Amino acid sequence: MPTAAYMTYSQLVQRLRQLADLAPDLVRLEVIGKSRLGRDLFAVALTDAVTGSALDKPAVLVDGNIHAGEVCASSAVVYWIERLVEERERDPAVRELLRTRTVYAIPRIAVDGAEVYLTTPARLRSSPHLYPHTSPPDGFVEDDVNGDGRILWMRVPAEDGAYAVDEIDPRVMRPRQPGEIGGVYYHLFPEGRVVRTSQGGARPAASSARDARLHGMDFNRNFPIRWAGESGQPGAGPFPLSEPELRALADFVQAHPNIAAYAALHTSGGVILRQPSTGDDTVLSPLDRALFTEVARMGERETGYFSGSNYEKFATGHEAVLMPGAADDWMYDHLGVLSFTVELWDLRRRAGARGYGEIGMRRMMSLTVEERLEDERKVVDYVAREFPDAYTPWTPFDHPDFGRVEIGGLDPKFVIQNPPPALLEEECDRVGRFLTRLGLTTARLVVTGLSVEPVAVGVYRVMAEVANAGFLPTASTKKGKELALEGVRVELRGASEVLAGSSPCELDHLDGYGYHGTWRLPAHQRAHVEWVVRGAPGDVLEIRFCAPRAGMATASIALP
Repeated sequence: MPTAAYMTYSQLVQRLRQLADLAPDLVRLEVIGKSRLGRDLFAVALTDAVTGSALDKPAVLVDGNIHAGEVCASSAVVYWIERLVEERERDPAVRELLRTRTVYAIPRIAVDGAEVYLTTPARLRSSPHLYPHTSPPDGFVEDDVNGDGRILWMRVPAEDGAYAVDEIDPRVMRPRQPGEIGGVYYHLFPEGRVVRTSQGGARPAASSARDARLHGMDFNRNFPIRWAGESGQPGAGPFPLSEPELRALADFVQAHPNIAAYAALHTSGGVILRQPSTGDDTVLSPLDRALFTEVARMGERETGYFSGSNYEKFATGHEAVLMPGAADDWMYDHLGVLSFTVELWDLRRRAGARGYGEIGMRRMMSLTVEERLEDERKVVDYVAREFPDAYTPWTPFDHPDFGRVEIGGLDPKFVIQNPPPALLEEECDRVGRFLTRLGLTTARLVVTGLSVEPVAVGVYRVMAEVANAGFLPTASTKKGKELALEGVRVELRGASEVLAGSSPCELDHLDGYGYHGTWRLPAHQRAHVEWVVRGAPGDVLEIRFCAPRAGMATASIALP
């Protein structure tokens, strides 16, 4: 059975190659580009080759680890595709997915940044290259100054400090109250040091400690959708798709028009995020609102996560544009693909505290100081009790810049941002169930009627009916239909001459059974086409229906 694990780049590549060797009839491994530092970016295609080629079936695309520190996401992608291979005969849902659909998986996008994250104490957003600066600036840089292998928190005693030790739980730092005097107060910030590259004399550490942001690139703000630039969105990059990793991803998407559903795996929050990002649900068409809502609710049942729109969960009211340049927005707004962001792992919920996945950022902002302290105590107590190695007590340290400080707190990598290793497989398993069901929501063409009748000697009338047996429309969404994707293409083969009707010809897109309403005539899920042909008794006619995001369906019949 597959096991979930955190993997370095070489370990990740080894598992992908082993999977391809284990199931060559199901798995195709492809290098789709190179990272900024020259590492190969891998994509995996999985489908049962006996039932058709990958491009001839509707597909779900899943990617992970677009942010360097979100390594749980790449673990989940690898674990899921290994489970698909393992359970291809035992699990009816997996068998149907591989028989009738294609899975595309890109386990790790930020291959350079994730390697730094996994092999050093450093934390970074996406890429280790210097950005937005062209040369390192003076300022504060997060660093493992005490050499314990983790970048934790520092508290520095100071008269102008904004924090005090919590009286109820001294492991927690509480905000200093308005007008509060008479106590010991601290500055509280991440463990790090002040770097000075410019010439000059000695300067005070505290007033020199401005965020240097050496590695500020954010891959998930670099897509060509409401792109805001660095001044409008930190991490956006110099221009859309400026990063080679994202250009490779975009090229892969464009080369695979059968992608009908998409999930980007991130951490953390324990929430399935759907469209829209630009306002409340009335921004969407009624059909797309129903599709997104029902699939997200299915995801809730499969994972135990919360669900909601990007706008509902993240908007605070202060944004000019909410998360400009994000992948899921690009996939939906520009390509019409039903797209989700899945935030794995919810430490706060495990500890019984409130989180944005449950109540959204607006309500998180409205929590009182007392409510926030109550939640913080729960989180620290949970980690210290259940995963003591992930909690470091406040420990004195002589800092080269700030003098006597104390360093401590929770492990930011493998208890806050990602689950502790003991809980990794549970997270991977629950999200995998959702991804399998998401793939099965895509449209699927089936031939529901085929007849032929003679109308004269050697002349026949042929009728064929096609239906969409999937939840989604053949365009994936109403947005997809509006973007002028080609509809259902029909082709008749085997007739000596077509006297009436056209071959090939094109039908309109078909709704899926996911149309939301009290009732719906089946005409919107079905279509038929007719021809008058010339042929001889015994000639075999083949009718082929196909649509990029709904696959191919064929049927044959002999002339009487």
